[in-house]
Order: sequence, then C-alpha cells, then structure tokens
Amino acid sequence: MNIQQTRYNWLTEASLFAAIFAAVVIIGMSAHVRLQSTAPAAKLESNAPADPSGFYCNLKALTLPERARLYQLTEKLKAARIESVEFLDGYAFRLQSEQVSIGELAEYVSSERKCCPFFDFAIELQRDGGPLWLKLRGKDGVKEFMRHEFGIQ
Repeated sequence: MNIQQTRYNWLTEASLFAAIFAAVVIIGMSAHVRLQSTAPAAKLESNAPADPSGFYCNLKALTLPERARLYQLTEKLKAARIESVEFLDGYAFRLQSEQVSIGELAEYVSSERKCCPFFDFAIELQRDGGPLWLKLRGKDGVKEFMRHEFGIQ
C-alpha cells in the first residue's frame, strides 16, 4: 500500500468516523439508559464508585471520542466472535484472530474497565496459534448486562 492509498484510507475512515460519531454516541447512551429500565441490578451513575451491593457504569470515565472508539471496538469484537461460552458469573468469547488484533482487544479491555470497573477481564492466547479468547466475569447482574451489550440470546 502506498502513501496515497494510506492517506486516502485514513481520510475515508476519518470522514466515516465523523459522520457516524453523533449516532454512535446517541446509540451508546440510549443503550445504557435502556439498561437502567431492563436491568435493575445495574445502577447507572455518572461518577459513583464501585459498591459491594451491585455494579455501576461510570458514564464520565471516557470522553466522547473514547466512547465512540469503545463502541467501534465492541462492534468489531461482536463481528469477530465465533463462539460464546457461558459461565456462572460471565461469558467467554472465542474470537477470530484474523478479524481482531491482540492490540485492539487490549485497547477494548483498557477502555471498558474505565467505565465498567465491575468486570474481571482475561485475554487468553492458546498455544500453537490456537484460539484467542476474551473472558468477562463479575458479580450478579453482569451476565444480563453482557447479554444486552453483546447481543447474546
């Protein structure tokens, strides 16, 4: 890929990002608001610390561009998911390593833990080029939150 193609790709992605940025923010915020009415265990607070009785989404933990990037990464992970394994306290997702990089997965975890500190995260890379897994676990209510967030039936 030459410099012109790289610049064009970057400009195209930047234009696309700018065009959908407002929609992403609105969708992300409305999903968290809908969650409040469908998941009584989830408390949506702007800056509340973790509480042993439940879990909180810190909506002010990320800037709007960071939230848009997190949404973008979440959608990429959902598209790369080829298997979901349910645990008593969460889920494991097997991902297509060709569709999502380890760096993107680490970026997702780093961002997600800022606004959702109630998750336990694990990234697992199996030997000999085996599967890539993301494991998310937590307290009561986390699984319902994850089903909503990842579209799990």
